Amino acid sequence: MHVALIPDGNRRYMKKRGILSLGESYAKGIQKFYDFLEWCADFGADEVTIYALSTENIENRGKKEIETLFTVFSQQAENALSDERIHKRRVKVNFCGDRDFLLNGVSHRDLARKLVDNLEKLEDSTKDYGNLTLNLAIAYGGRQEILQAAEKISLDDLPFTEENLKANLWVKDYPDILIRTSEDRLSNFLIWQAAYSEMYFPDKLWQEFTRSDLEEIIQDYEGRERRFGK
Repeated sequence: MHVALIPDGNRRYMKKRGILSLGESYAKGIQKFYDFLEWCADFGADEVTIYALSTENIENRGKKEIETLFTVFSQQAENALSDERIHKRRVKVNFCGDRDFLLNGVSHRDLARKLVDNLEKLEDSTKDYGNLTLNLAIAYGGRQEILQAAEKISLDDLPFTEENLKANLWVKDYPDILIRTSEDRLSNFLIWQAAYSEMYFPDKLWQEFTRSDLEEIIQDYEGRERRFGK
């Protein structure tokens, strides 16, 4: 079972709880994600994809916020190199996004380079694991993903088939379940892969999402008949 996640509501959670530090709020959200990853494993998932940072976020948010995000994500990737929650569970981590955009198309290039380096170290340190796959969608956009896949097919002089497109996507497997907290739109996330996903939009901010919420979603999913257009 492949579970995809858009963990939305961070700034609203800050306002609700009176949190003044953006870095503190995102760190809380990341700790919640570690819980979510363990819950998914407990409920039988073998792949999780999280929309951590979109290309649109990077382009449209203030420089100070992007600096904070790059710093927090980079530190968390570095910490994960020795985090038993990753290694005990044998979680294989994939960095899924536009690396060239991060390295060459953003401000704070030194921070972006450190983020990419730490993510690539994490990929390398977990590449032989196979219990659970974690796709981190960072500097990710669904339209951009399709365009780069099409460009790769063209450069390799391959026929334009669904199989060849899928093979060149950043996220190659199609999610069974897609969850977005506190909103009910895809926001350019997995727009090719989610064509037949079962979608859930719990009315909770990300940091308020619980194990019981996930259990309820999975129970509902298991009771559905998936028809794939038939």
